[in-house]
Amino acid sequence: MSQAFPPLGPQFEPFLYAIVCDEAPGAPLTMVSAIARSGADPWQEAARIARLPKSAAFEALLRLIPDRGDAENKAIAKRLFALLPAHDYKNIPFVSAKTNAPRWSPLVPAILVLLLGLALVSAFRKTPLGDAGQHETASSAPVADKANP
Repeated sequence: MSQAFPPLGPQFEPFLYAIVCDEAPGAPLTMVSAIARSGADPWQEAARIARLPKSAAFEALLRLIPDRGDAENKAIAKRLFALLPAHDYKNIPFVSAKTNAPRWSPLVPAILVLLLGLALVSAFRKTPLGDAGQHETASSAPVADKANP
């Protein structure tokens, strides 16, 4: 799991692992789950929300909370906002999706070229390996004797 999301440091853990609300008895909804349900990366979204001005961050939190009534949702958003790291915008890292892109080994292109070469050789090979040099001609084939009627 630690490789699935880029770590931003422990300052986001209280926010991300905070319980938003109970969806069912014994089934709490955490911020990680609430953000993931929205389709965003929880760590990137936490960093984005933390960089927003207070009113915009508060609105972003309200959109992530399941509707439990206006007053209760605002109380939940206020509690969650207090768990965000201090609003020191310069010290909150920005995580780009490009940093998570898979990197190819330098061997991958070489292996692909080798496989392409082998495929071309096998496609244009004229004789099977076991029969090389053992071609029969029409004159060397045995002729069956015809029976007299």
